Amino acid sequence: MKRCSRPCADGNKDQTNRRLRNIFGSRIDWLTSGGAPLPLAIAQAYFDAGLLILQGYGLTETSPVISFNRKDCYKLDSVGQPLPNVEVKIADDGEVLTRGPHVMKGYWNNPQATADAIQEGWFHTGDLGRLDDDGFLYITGRKKELLVLSNGKKVVPTCIEGLLVADECIDQAVVYGEGKNFLTALIVPHWDNLRRELDVAKKDKPAEELANDPDVHAVLHRRIDNALADVSSWEHVRRFIVLPTPFSVAADELTVSLKIRRNVILQKYADRLEALYHATGSQ
Repeated sequence: MKRCSRPCADGNKDQTNRRLRNIFGSRIDWLTSGGAPLPLAIAQAYFDAGLLILQGYGLTETSPVISFNRKDCYKLDSVGQPLPNVEVKIADDGEVLTRGPHVMKGYWNNPQATADAIQEGWFHTGDLGRLDDDGFLYITGRKKELLVLSNGKKVVPTCIEGLLVADECIDQAVVYGEGKNFLTALIVPHWDNLRRELDVAKKDKPAEELANDPDVHAVLHRRIDNALADVSSWEHVRRFIVLPTPFSVAADELTVSLKIRRNVILQKYADRLEALYHATGSQ
């Protein structure tokens, strides 16, 4: 049932693996991850260093675990299989539903919220996901963040953003396109890594200047296309804006737990994003 392999490491990679393993010490058998999606690249890097990270999933309303990977049965990019006596199914709209003794009785003094959350015995998590043939659950995004293009195609922006930030030259990404005919995005580069892709003459230029540089856009355009090579055609980001500085808590763009405040960011850059749909040519 394991869905990963331990490739032979050598040279610098082998040295990095040893350093990572030494940080945790020889007594660590496995680690756990929850609360937010764990990028597969990170899980694989830890696995290559001999550190197995097992993801789980649940909510406060579900006491709080729904599914979990096990040391003898896991898939690194999933949140595992449901616990014993826990049922999980995927609704027609992609929402993850669960029922069983782990689900709360209801919200305190709020019968309407309870009725909205628990319907016919099934608790509606608000998360989007899928179950594979082996019963492993994958979380693909939040239902409230689902966007619909003008052609009716549905896109989970967090899924696309996760693929983008997996690229070493992209630090942050926010996808836009509700009601539009294609996707656009705000891209915050990982400037140190991106500068390695530029001509020597441009490596020391400030980020504010590089954000509008055609060479920077060309590098990012290529990397965005590569990152999204396996998604559907309507899920491709066709135009984007490069931002010189990262989103921050101080600017109210991130929560204190560093989650994207999507509505705040999209409102802040609304005019610039809209302009992408009226620009001629491609960016």
